[in-house]
Amino acid sequence: MKITFIMPAVGKKKSESYVRSWIMEPLGLAILSSLTPPEIEKKFYDDRLEEIPYDESTDLVAINAETYTAKRAYQIAAKYKQRNVPVVMGGYHPTLMPEEAAEHVDAIVIGEAEQIWEILLNDFKNKQLKKFYKSSTKTSLNNIFPDRSLFKDKKYFPVTLIETGRGCKFNCEFCSINAFYKRTYSTRPIDNIIDEIKRTRAKRIFFVDDNIVNDRNFAFELFKRLIPLKINWISQASMHIHNDDQLLALMKKSGCRGVLIGFESLNKENLEVMGKHVNNVQNGYEKVVAQFHKHKMAIYGTFIFGYNDTPDSFKKAYDFALKNKLFYAAFNHLVPFPGTSLYEKLKREGKLLFNKWWLDSGCYFGNIYFKPKNLTPEKLEQLCYKYRYKFFSLASIIKRSFNFRVYWQDIIFLFIYFANNLFANRETDSRHFLPFGDANDQ
Repeated sequence: MKITFIMPAVGKKKSESYVRSWIMEPLGLAILSSLTPPEIEKKFYDDRLEEIPYDESTDLVAINAETYTAKRAYQIAAKYKQRNVPVVMGGYHPTLMPEEAAEHVDAIVIGEAEQIWEILLNDFKNKQLKKFYKSSTKTSLNNIFPDRSLFKDKKYFPVTLIETGRGCKFNCEFCSINAFYKRTYSTRPIDNIIDEIKRTRAKRIFFVDDNIVNDRNFAFELFKRLIPLKINWISQASMHIHNDDQLLALMKKSGCRGVLIGFESLNKENLEVMGKHVNNVQNGYEKVVAQFHKHKMAIYGTFIFGYNDTPDSFKKAYDFALKNKLFYAAFNHLVPFPGTSLYEKLKREGKLLFNKWWLDSGCYFGNIYFKPKNLTPEKLEQLCYKYRYKFFSLASIIKRSFNFRVYWQDIIFLFIYFANNLFANRETDSRHFLPFGDANDQ
């Protein structure tokens, strides 16, 4: 028996390479591969990096799909279905839109796959494949190790991805993570995490957790155990720990170079509406930034626009990011992902411009899929693009570089700062107007 694993792209522009920073290791498929019995032959193709050989013989195809990649995933599935090859699909999008996904494939994995992958494979061998597979209990993350042989000879972004936990305890209305994991958070055994890091021999790691400091006690113990490994790492974190000097000092000592923080908005009313209550901190965001910078950790700040925002909201966010010398800043528009409470609210209010924007031929990455309150969709899109470019202008890069405590702590980190910032607008251009799916496969 032979299985072919597929990682789809968002879409493709003619004669242009894919967005480089998006080509990271597909950890989910590597975990699925590790759960596959050794007697089954495995092949893996990454649509972001290479052509898929549809005519190559295989018994079953497994595709991982997110909402942004759903259209392309369906196109790939159709190619295999034309060849009478069964297709199974899992990931965020099939979990949140199972009936839609089921129209395109033979079987759907809903939620986490660890408990049900072996059952699905046995059903397939016995010619009893069902349409839907869903685990009945919360997945244990004990002794779950990705099969990294899948990544051999693939030119991924040069950072190793490792998972320490899944989910998030917060309840932001726009977040598909919250919709997928139902506001739960699970951690891997720390011994497993340390073992995996040692196996990879990696020194630059991205912990892919949506919030690595969800559980303070777990984070504290993990950071202590990381110290002897002498690695450099980044992750995502909520700002509620900004007054915890003990934890911040330990993060730095363990090798943390920086964190992504979802500031989302400088408007308290917006934070209330979106359910981002964790961001209502005393003394404001500047105190948060100062605390992380005091411990020599860089900040990638993200902002979301489309609630009660005006052009002045962009200027204030930009001024904040510039003044506080953020390493990176993302000026993103609100995205109504299916399955989220935001999507359902906008649908009820009649504010969705496209019920299924991820499949609509008139939509592309960076497009606005709903009616904002104070701006036209076109104006919101324009402002996001304008301020991304402005933040990564040469003048902004130079001004922000005078964060001597953080960016000048060693020559390598200073190089990373300038390299990432100077090439950021090239990435902005390559993402803008990126179509969903491949026009040649319509």
